[in-house]
Amino acid sequence: MSNQATNGSFLEKKVYEDIRMMITNGELKPGDKIIQDQMANRLGVSRTPLRRAFSELERDYYLEITAQGVFVNQFSTEFLTSIWEVRAVLEGLACRLSAERMDDATVLYLRTLFANAYPKFEEGNYDPYHKADRIFHTTLLEEAKNPVLKRNIENTQVLSIALDLGILRSPEETYQEHMDILDAIEVKDSERAEKLMLEHIRKTTPLLAEKADK
Repeated sequence: MSNQATNGSFLEKKVYEDIRMMITNGELKPGDKIIQDQMANRLGVSRTPLRRAFSELERDYYLEITAQGVFVNQFSTEFLTSIWEVRAVLEGLACRLSAERMDDATVLYLRTLFANAYPKFEEGNYDPYHKADRIFHTTLLEEAKNPVLKRNIENTQVLSIALDLGILRSPEETYQEHMDILDAIEVKDSERAEKLMLEHIRKTTPLLAEKADK
């Protein structure tokens, strides 16, 4: 491969990641129009790697490209529901694999996170529980040790970040669900762990439309 082709591929990946980060950190919000020349100038690239990155971002559901321009994707209720259905199955599989591979120290670490965060929620501070929830799902994904699964789950998780969905269900509802999942993982009951995670994610589905429309 020529140096020019290698540099082009590197630039495309960098532009992809830069714009993806702008979406996931909320700098670019659903419905925002991206002006190509302005974005190219900001990132210090030509239009060619920018357009290629746009195509990849559209494929991964971050952007919508129309005759009117390039926009950060706005997700319909139907699309969100379909994504959540896929996420439930994928995270269920991640949980099954984690039950086979996670060590006791990691289980204890996750239990401790929630045990420390829940009292703070009861005092009115949601942030520690939100962080514990995020670490819980990220750790399960890492412990599954499956890079293909990881990539696909990350593409569904980004929607909750981009839309700032946050915690859709109260910790009062989800705390025991998290503990039950960790119980199953601790005793290596992979089938039960998968089932509980499926139920955990699916209980969120009816709340997606209400939250996303706000």
